[in-house]
Amino acid sequence: MKMRFVGIILVMVVALAFSGCYMFAKSDTYYGVNTLDKDIIFLVDISGSMEGKNEGNVTDKLRAEAMDRAGDKVGNMIGGKVGGLVAGQMKKESTKLASAKRELLPAIRGLQPSTNFTVITFSSKVNMWKNSLVPASEKNKSLAMAFVKKLSATGGTNAMAGLSKSFSLSGADLIFFLSDGHPSDARPDDILKRVDKLNSNRGVAIYSIGLGDDKDEVFMENLADGNNGKYVER
Repeated sequence: MKMRFVGIILVMVVALAFSGCYMFAKSDTYYGVNTLDKDIIFLVDISGSMEGKNEGNVTDKLRAEAMDRAGDKVGNMIGGKVGGLVAGQMKKESTKLASAKRELLPAIRGLQPSTNFTVITFSSKVNMWKNSLVPASEKNKSLAMAFVKKLSATGGTNAMAGLSKSFSLSGADLIFFLSDGHPSDARPDDILKRVDKLNSNRGVAIYSIGLGDDKDEVFMENLADGNNGKYVER
């Protein structure tokens, strides 16, 4: 019984260490960019490499393997079901998608009631949490956070489709474009031309956020620079 209690405490400690309490945090920034007084689309890459699947690069795979070994070691030290929970938590929290969630959840929680927003994800297909921007009420923020928490990663990086879908919605001042890879549904130059056309009379700012070391940094810098935004590297 005593060992079980110690194991449960360890689960809590590990969970807090990896989450940084982000499940309860509130922020008026997203990757350091102020979100106040803006109507926002969060456009998030959930391709396979965000969880080390399908298209991850060598560094991603080595990182995932190292965390798997560490998780297994800690899990074996604790033992039983509790050890399995700890190992699983460590592995889950080490992915780029988990990192993206740690930034996105507090940003959504911190949105002001005057803000309108939505969340769009792209991989081999595009999914929208809502098909229009909605007010950042407590109910809508809770629903959006539930949507984000359930996200998992697989497939390619259909950046053209994701950006095109974002511009099909009206009312946005700012698009946050987050990705860890290279577009797989169109050439970067073609995407930039398409966005330039879609945004020519809109003036929407695009802030691009690059995760990991396999992102198309030139594309993401050009996307932000050409659309009144900035490129953020993480």
